[in-house]
Amino acid sequence: MKKIIVVGIIFLLPFWVFSNKPFAIIVHGGAGTYSNDSIQNYKIMQVISDAVEKGYKVLENGGAAVDAVETAIKVLEDSRLFNAGKGSVLNEEGFVEMDASIMEGKELKAGAVAGVRDFPNPISLARLVMEKTPHLLFAGEGVGKLIDRFQLKRINPDSLVTPEKLQEIKSGKIHKKGTVGAVALDKYGNIAAGTSTGGIANKMVGRVGDSPIIGAGTYAKNSTCGVSCTGLGEFFIKQSAAFHISALIEYANYSLKDAVGYVLSEIMKMGATGGIIAIDKNGNIFFDYTTQGMPCGYKSSSGVKKVLIFK
Repeated sequence: MKKIIVVGIIFLLPFWVFSNKPFAIIVHGGAGTYSNDSIQNYKIMQVISDAVEKGYKVLENGGAAVDAVETAIKVLEDSRLFNAGKGSVLNEEGFVEMDASIMEGKELKAGAVAGVRDFPNPISLARLVMEKTPHLLFAGEGVGKLIDRFQLKRINPDSLVTPEKLQEIKSGKIHKKGTVGAVALDKYGNIAAGTSTGGIANKMVGRVGDSPIIGAGTYAKNSTCGVSCTGLGEFFIKQSAAFHISALIEYANYSLKDAVGYVLSEIMKMGATGGIIAIDKNGNIFFDYTTQGMPCGYKSSSGVKKVLIFK
């Protein structure tokens, strides 16, 4: 009888520990310029809220942080309201080139893709790279071969080109909107982060920003935090922005808020703007941006939820 009781305790203890750990998710729709159009902003906030809820549900049901991140970002990629996936901006030759990355903080595994032209969810390709290949980053022609190797369904690249985006390029009236991304902390203490983008409107063919660069646009480490960035990628790369935040927490004992603020201020000194979302190992959530607005939403096991475009 004593042996049975001991075994019962061993099996029940891990569940009790995990069920009482904090978990949370934060999602962003890109730092940039946003109008006061109440109808458009309502639509944006609805999609952000949907992404948060679907990602949170994964965590609430005991799913992994990386699952929550992919789930949330796919919601944004599938909406044409954001500069990612089906809503991606066009380059100087009038077609879409998308980038994405994902990282998990337990073993520092990561995957990324750049220059995606005919697949609707680059974040899923990035995860495939992380989990199904020995490599980290695929670009250009290699992305197409990756899609074919794993027998995924391509889409017609022309389906990503909308009349609105073509008119935007022709008129020169480009609304600057950044990347989308998500960061999550699950019940098991694992952190994950992901970022997906269509890049900069009217960019030169082949240009790659920070979104698929681990340590620049995306970073996750269980002992510190998870980070997703949005803004002019060249400057986030120069600052190793996402890793920089983690390093400040680990080596300089910065709080999450102070680390994010410092990195954004350094980027501003270089003449660029942007935004950052992050969650630390204790479940603290923080975001900030130096643009007009940044659609953002978060939810935690403490019962806190918020969705906004402007602070």
